Amino acid sequence: KAQQIDVTSNTTTATYYLTFATGTSGTQTLYARSNINYNPNTDILNVTAASALYADIAERYAADAVYEPGTVLMLGGEKEVTLARGHATTAVAGIVSTKPAYMLNSEAGNNDTHPFIALKGRVPCKVVGPVRKGERLVSSGTNPGYATARQLGDDPHAVIGNALEDFAGPLGVI
Repeated sequence: KAQQIDVTSNTTTATYYLTFATGTSGTQTLYARSNINYNPNTDILNVTAASALYADIAERYAADAVYEPGTVLMLGGEKEVTLARGHATTAVAGIVSTKPAYMLNSEAGNNDTHPFIALKGRVPCKVVGPVRKGERLVSSGTNPGYATARQLGDDPHAVIGNALEDFAGPLGVI
Protein backbone atom coordinates (compact mmCIF):
# COMPACT_ATOMS: atom_id res chain seq x y z
CA LYS A 1 0.00 0.00 0.00
CA ALA A 2 1.33 3.46 -0.93
CA GLN A 3 1.99 5.84 1.94
CA GLN A 4 1.83 9.60 1.59
CA ILE A 5 4.74 11.50 3.10
CA ASP A 6 4.55 15.23 3.79
CA VAL A 7 7.95 16.29 2.44
CA THR A 8 7.29 19.98 3.14
CA SER A 9 7.75 19.46 6.89
CA ASN A 10 10.50 16.85 6.62
CA THR A 11 13.95 18.17 7.58
CA THR A 12 15.98 15.02 7.01
CA THR A 13 18.39 14.74 4.13
CA ALA A 14 16.65 12.26 1.88
CA THR A 15 15.59 11.68 -1.68
CA TYR A 16 12.01 10.61 -2.33
CA TYR A 17 11.04 8.55 -5.36
CA LEU A 18 7.75 9.02 -7.10
CA THR A 19 5.39 6.06 -7.27
CA PHE A 20 2.77 5.65 -9.98
CA ALA A 21 -0.45 3.62 -9.78
CA THR A 22 -2.29 2.07 -12.74
CA GLY A 23 -5.69 3.36 -11.52
CA THR A 24 -7.51 5.23 -8.81
CA SER A 25 -9.57 2.40 -7.34
CA GLY A 26 -9.70 -1.37 -7.11
CA THR A 27 -6.66 -3.56 -7.66
CA GLN A 28 -3.69 -1.43 -8.66
CA THR A 29 -0.16 -2.06 -9.76
CA LEU A 30 2.42 0.34 -8.36
CA TYR A 31 5.53 1.40 -10.23
CA ALA A 32 8.47 3.24 -8.70
CA ARG A 33 10.79 5.13 -11.02
CA SER A 34 14.34 5.77 -9.82
CA ASN A 35 14.94 8.42 -12.49
CA ILE A 36 12.22 10.71 -11.06
CA ASN A 37 12.94 11.94 -7.54
CA TYR A 38 12.59 14.92 -5.22
CA ASN A 39 14.88 16.20 -2.47
CA PRO A 40 13.04 18.52 -0.02
CA ASN A 41 16.28 19.99 1.37
CA THR A 42 17.38 21.31 -2.01
CA ASP A 43 13.81 21.69 -3.36
CA ILE A 44 14.99 20.04 -6.58
CA LEU A 45 12.91 17.66 -8.67
CA ASN A 46 15.11 15.48 -10.87
CA VAL A 47 13.73 13.96 -14.06
CA THR A 48 15.43 12.38 -17.04
CA ALA A 49 13.20 14.07 -19.61
CA ALA A 50 10.26 16.41 -19.64
CA SER A 51 7.71 17.68 -22.10
CA ALA A 52 5.29 20.58 -22.03
CA LEU A 53 1.71 21.04 -23.10
CA TYR A 54 2.30 24.66 -24.09
CA ALA A 55 5.01 26.04 -26.33
CA ASP A 56 7.14 28.81 -24.88
CA ILE A 57 9.81 29.65 -22.35
CA ALA A 58 8.89 32.80 -20.45
CA GLU A 59 10.15 34.89 -17.55
CA ARG A 60 8.33 37.28 -15.23
CA TYR A 61 9.34 40.95 -15.49
CA ALA A 62 8.07 43.91 -13.45
CA ALA A 63 5.68 45.87 -15.68
CA ASP A 64 4.53 49.49 -15.37
CA ALA A 65 0.94 48.56 -16.32
CA VAL A 66 -1.31 45.53 -16.81
CA TYR A 67 -0.75 44.09 -20.30
CA GLU A 68 -2.84 41.49 -22.12
CA PRO A 69 -1.34 38.42 -23.80
CA GLY A 70 0.13 39.09 -27.24
CA THR A 71 1.33 42.59 -26.36
CA VAL A 72 4.87 43.47 -27.45
CA LEU A 73 6.92 44.95 -24.58
CA MET A 74 10.28 46.67 -24.37
CA LEU A 75 12.77 47.33 -21.58
CA GLY A 76 12.11 50.69 -19.95
CA GLY A 77 9.35 52.70 -18.34
CA GLU A 78 8.87 53.03 -14.60
CA LYS A 79 9.55 49.33 -14.02
CA GLU A 80 11.54 46.73 -16.02
CA VAL A 81 9.21 46.58 -19.06
CA THR A 82 6.73 48.85 -20.78
CA LEU A 83 4.71 49.01 -24.00
CA ALA A 84 7.02 48.72 -27.02
CA ARG A 85 7.19 52.05 -28.88
CA GLY A 86 9.06 53.00 -32.01
CA HIS A 87 9.66 51.08 -35.19
CA ALA A 88 12.15 48.20 -34.75
CA THR A 89 13.36 49.17 -31.29
CA THR A 90 16.34 47.13 -30.13
CA ALA A 91 15.07 47.49 -26.54
CA VAL A 92 12.33 44.94 -27.31
CA ALA A 93 11.92 42.45 -24.43
CA GLY A 94 9.37 40.08 -25.95
CA ILE A 95 5.67 39.27 -26.07
CA VAL A 96 3.32 38.75 -23.13
CA SER A 97 2.74 34.99 -22.98
CA THR A 98 -0.64 33.29 -22.66
CA LYS A 99 0.33 30.01 -20.98
CA PRO A 100 4.09 29.47 -20.73
CA ALA A 101 5.40 25.92 -20.73
CA TYR A 102 8.47 26.84 -18.70
CA MET A 103 8.15 29.70 -16.23
CA LEU A 104 11.34 31.42 -15.11
CA ASN A 105 11.31 33.73 -12.08
CA SER A 106 7.81 32.34 -11.45
CA GLU A 107 7.47 33.59 -7.86
CA ALA A 108 8.02 37.26 -8.78
CA GLY A 109 4.66 38.97 -8.54
CA ASN A 110 1.61 37.93 -10.55
CA ASN A 111 0.29 38.30 -14.11
CA ASP A 112 -0.79 41.90 -13.46
CA THR A 113 2.44 43.16 -11.86
CA HIS A 114 4.95 40.77 -13.46
CA PRO A 115 3.60 39.26 -16.69
CA PHE A 116 5.38 36.31 -18.26
CA ILE A 117 7.36 37.56 -21.25
CA ALA A 118 8.04 34.90 -23.89
CA LEU A 119 11.76 34.52 -24.48
CA LYS A 120 11.48 31.66 -26.96
CA GLY A 121 8.70 29.64 -28.50
CA ARG A 122 5.21 30.05 -29.96
CA VAL A 123 2.94 32.79 -28.61
CA PRO A 124 0.10 34.87 -30.04
CA CYS A 125 1.30 38.32 -31.11
CA LYS A 126 -0.54 41.56 -31.82
CA VAL A 127 0.40 42.71 -35.33
CA VAL A 128 -0.06 45.57 -37.77
CA GLY A 129 -0.60 44.06 -41.21
CA PRO A 130 0.04 43.11 -43.77
CA VAL A 131 2.33 40.33 -42.56
CA ARG A 132 3.29 37.26 -44.56
CA LYS A 133 4.06 33.85 -43.09
CA GLY A 134 7.82 33.57 -42.51
CA GLU A 135 8.50 37.30 -42.24
CA ARG A 136 10.50 38.50 -39.27
CA LEU A 137 8.62 40.73 -36.85
CA VAL A 138 9.77 43.96 -35.16
CA SER A 139 7.99 46.50 -32.97
CA SER A 140 5.54 48.77 -34.74
CA GLY A 141 6.21 52.50 -35.08
CA THR A 142 2.51 53.29 -35.51
CA ASN A 143 0.80 51.11 -32.89
CA PRO A 144 2.54 50.75 -29.48
CA GLY A 145 2.50 47.15 -28.21
CA TYR A 146 2.17 45.69 -31.71
CA ALA A 147 4.63 44.05 -34.10
CA THR A 148 4.97 44.56 -37.83
CA ALA A 149 6.98 42.99 -40.66
CA ARG A 150 10.69 43.83 -40.61
CA GLN A 151 11.76 46.19 -43.38
CA LEU A 152 15.04 46.24 -45.31
CA GLY A 153 17.55 48.17 -43.22
CA ASP A 154 15.93 47.47 -39.83
CA ASP A 155 18.42 46.45 -37.15
CA PRO A 156 18.45 42.62 -36.93
CA HIS A 157 18.71 42.94 -33.12
CA ALA A 158 15.16 44.32 -33.13
CA VAL A 159 13.60 41.06 -34.38
CA ILE A 160 11.01 39.60 -32.00
CA GLY A 161 10.27 36.42 -33.96
CA ASN A 162 8.81 35.07 -37.19
CA ALA A 163 5.21 35.15 -38.37
CA LEU A 164 3.70 31.66 -38.58
CA GLU A 165 0.71 32.77 -40.64
CA ASP A 166 -0.39 35.42 -43.11
CA PHE A 167 -2.32 38.44 -41.87
CA ALA A 168 -3.82 41.03 -44.23
CA GLY A 169 -4.46 43.63 -41.55
CA PRO A 170 -4.87 46.25 -40.46
CA LEU A 171 -4.69 45.19 -36.74
CA GLY A 172 -5.03 41.73 -35.24
CA VAL A 173 -3.38 38.80 -33.51
CA ILE A 174 -1.43 35.98 -35.17
